[in-house]
Amino acid sequence: MKYVGLDVHKEFCQASVLNEDGDEVLNVRVPANVDSLNEFLDGFQEASFVLESTNVWEWYYQTIESRGFDVKLAHPLQVKAISNARVKTDKVDARTLAELLRADMIPESYVPPKDIRDLREALRTRASLVQDATSIKNRIHAKTLRRGIIRPEELGGSFSRSHREWLRSLGIATIDHLLNTLEAVEYEVKEINRQLRSEYEARYDARLISEIPGIGWYGALTILAEIGDVHRFPDAQHLAAYAGLVPSVHQSANSCFYGHISKQGSKYMRWILVEAVHIHVRTASDSAITKFFNRKLKKSKRNVATIAAARKMAVAIFHMLDKQEHFRITG
Repeated sequence: MKYVGLDVHKEFCQASVLNEDGDEVLNVRVPANVDSLNEFLDGFQEASFVLESTNVWEWYYQTIESRGFDVKLAHPLQVKAISNARVKTDKVDARTLAELLRADMIPESYVPPKDIRDLREALRTRASLVQDATSIKNRIHAKTLRRGIIRPEELGGSFSRSHREWLRSLGIATIDHLLNTLEAVEYEVKEINRQLRSEYEARYDARLISEIPGIGWYGALTILAEIGDVHRFPDAQHLAAYAGLVPSVHQSANSCFYGHISKQGSKYMRWILVEAVHIHVRTASDSAITKFFNRKLKKSKRNVATIAAARKMAVAIFHMLDKQEHFRITG
């Protein structure tokens, strides 16, 4: 049995290989592409692998997993807390991971099943495309403003069909190019929406989450994809913490100070919940969440009340998924 620690980067990964006695038999740099990684994996029959949860972990993990090897995803902050290495290099980091793996001391990050990983990727791709579309529209606005061109009021909504026809009638090549790019991006969003709507209809838990006023099909799917298996959380507060909606705690001697929210965990889930609260408090006046928000608003700033209501919404989602219960407007 070999124990392999991978310190992964965008351009390469550093691999440290230990034998059963704990001796390092190899420490090598592997280029960051599938062919090179597979060629490296060809040299193993029995091996266990570990890598840290970084921005590029997924394709490494999936490639190793698809070859039938045992692979673990390590939590970077907890690995840092365990490791006492004074010198930080790629070789040292890779060996540290391999040593922790051999000692069965890897603090593991949650790895959702492949269908949830694929769903996350599709949802994040959609979010990126929507941001691209917004950016292109802003660039078109900027180009017309710099030329002193004002959109006629009778054209209707911004980037409606009549607005786009008027923009093309201006005969400005750069605007025509941006419009072509915008329409290509919008087509991709439409296609991915079609696929995601089918996912939403097929997933009961997503439809359950969307019973909460303010959470639509896209928000419900995003929350479900970020949670994965709700039973991995011991209780509702752990789910709220995962969404980065609990205050940070600073404790010293007999003093305890609660600061701003930690913002650790899933930024996507936090974003959806905060946006959902904005809609929820306007459209569901009888909701326990809205009443809680209004009470908080009397004592604190609006953003503080919003975060507190988002935390309460996360707690409600936990109980809905855990008990397979419908949303109760009164709590």
